Amino acid sequence: MYLNANIPIIECYVRGNYLRDQKDSFDKYFGCAIFGFSSIPNQVPLFHFMMEDGGLWWRAPISAFCKEPGVKELPLNELVMWDSFSYNVSVTTFYEIAGNKMQYISRRKVKRVGTYLFTIDWGPGDFNELDFGYSQHPDQHKCGHVLELDDGNYAIQPNNRLRVFDASIGSDPNEKPLINRLVNNRRWTVETSSKWITDEHEEGSYDYHFKELSDDEEEKHSK
Repeated sequence: MYLNANIPIIECYVRGNYLRDQKDSFDKYFGCAIFGFSSIPNQVPLFHFMMEDGGLWWRAPISAFCKEPGVKELPLNELVMWDSFSYNVSVTTFYEIAGNKMQYISRRKVKRVGTYLFTIDWGPGDFNELDFGYSQHPDQHKCGHVLELDDGNYAIQPNNRLRVFDASIGSDPNEKPLINRLVNNRRWTVETSSKWITDEHEEGSYDYHFKELSDDEEEKHSK
């Protein structure tokens, strides 16, 4: 999807100050239903919602919303780690982690716990479009898991900031030591070498035989 995407509807409240250009109404809350968002590079995911008076509002950050009136507003960078990576985005609710509790450590080193709602992920456009940014870089790309936090706010966090509480996989992850992991820097593919070629003897045959080239043959094919 380009620029705009549907999401599972979130029924919640929008803080009044986000409807008033941060000038006033900091103590007001209005019922709403978030139904989509825009993905714009160099900006956080920006959400679209419908209000109880029938009004539509476009492109509010996740910090604009809370589960119920009176929830303390947190800084946006406490809730979201990264800006959008591309205009091209997908939205998925993964069955295996749907409804699971997740915990992340915020920028201010606070443990925040919430419930998984859905995941947004980014990619480049077609081959005629300039591939800017990092959506295709294995060591830079991040997805964004959207959470409803236990404190009533909402957050968007990548894999490497989260721990999942799933009784079917293991016990309380807080009781388990973290496994030391390194960020993947590789592009996994099987079509970048001439070491193996197809040896098709019969025209139109779909039963391919793969032939391993000798070092001399591979060097010949690479020239």
